[in-house]
Amino acid sequence: MGNERADLLVKEASNRDLVDLQFTYSKVQIRNINNKKLTENWQCRWMKSKNGKWTRLIYSEINMTRLSADFYYNQIITGHGIFGAFQNRMFGNDCKCQCGEDETIKHVPNGMSSLGSATRQTTKKLVSKRNS
Repeated sequence: MGNERADLLVKEASNRDLVDLQFTYSKVQIRNINNKKLTENWQCRWMKSKNGKWTRLIYSEINMTRLSADFYYNQIITGHGIFGAFQNRMFGNDCKCQCGEDETIKHVPNGMSSLGSATRQTTKKLVSKRNS
């Protein structure tokens, strides 16, 4: 008798156009949905921010993977640290290069800066990456 009832219910259910059973999201699905919303919100805020213009030229989209970089690379991608324009803005130091122009992140690849050649080469690579 139990099998006959089950067979009847299956037959009725298979003839329906819509399934009247709903499932909730799993914990993993909820986490993935929230991560996607978080990433979209973060990207929107990153693109609208007044800060980080130079870094945004290099990295226009946010990325959840960790960036492995050294001390000098971080200064180059942020435009902070050793550059005269940043030193002037933060500490009032002289921001002029040897050639008389302001020592900005965009000026360093030209080779006119007093910064080391390794820093100039790394900066050149990043500027060319940004331009391509």
